[in-house]
Amino acid sequence: MVSRACWSRAGRLLLAQLPGRPLLRGPDDEARAFAGDFARAYLTYSANDPERSATAIRAFVEPELASSIVPKYSEDAPRRAVGSVSVARVTRIDDSTALVTVAAAATGGTRYLTVPIARDARGGLVVSDLPSLAAEPALASVPAIAAESIPTGERQPIEDVVSRFLRAYLEGDGGELSFFTPSGVQIGALGSEHELVDVTSLALLTPAQGRVREVLATVRTRDGATGATYGMRYRLRLVREDRWLVAAVNTTKKAG
Repeated sequence: MVSRACWSRAGRLLLAQLPGRPLLRGPDDEARAFAGDFARAYLTYSANDPERSATAIRAFVEPELASSIVPKYSEDAPRRAVGSVSVARVTRIDDSTALVTVAAAATGGTRYLTVPIARDARGGLVVSDLPSLAAEPALASVPAIAAESIPTGERQPIEDVVSRFLRAYLEGDGGELSFFTPSGVQIGALGSEHELVDVTSLALLTPAQGRVREVLATVRTRDGATGATYGMRYRLRLVREDRWLVAAVNTTKKAG
């Protein structure tokens, strides 16, 4: 394990008064990663080796927190593991301290842990206070996507190019894919093989105008490795040349 520098609170405050750049700006990616590593250690536990869990936590903190920051588990506490961790939000306290809330996929469900992180003038990082549990984000309620029907005279050729394009896109056939894109436009195909089962619906995201169509394609796909079938939706920008072509996938960038 990489050792973590620890120091007294008084020493940290003294160092923070030394001239130099602001200690935390945002904070930076290094501080975010540090908070994530701490959250993983804090939420991981094994009854077979509880001291190892405690040692992993203490490696991130100042000496005065070492005795109070380690969770106390019951004798029959089950093993707890952490998979992925990611930073959910950051609150900057001052130039040296920030609260970094980490979403950790732990045994029993995702937990949001707010970690106080401080940096001294030398660039060292430390968990400067006890962490706290935070509420998960509320589930939003948003209006349905407003879409319009594709003009009758355009529907068949648009459905044809969308189906053929997505089939090549999902199968990872870059050579075939280039046949359905305008000159100078490059769209990468998937790296893992999937199959287009069918296109269940097509609609316009914006009113038909000129030679550009913003199309919402609802499809069913099948994973070639597992056989799982998924419902998916693609936002496609089509442009009309001698035929309809796909200029963009899931992007707001305007076609050239």
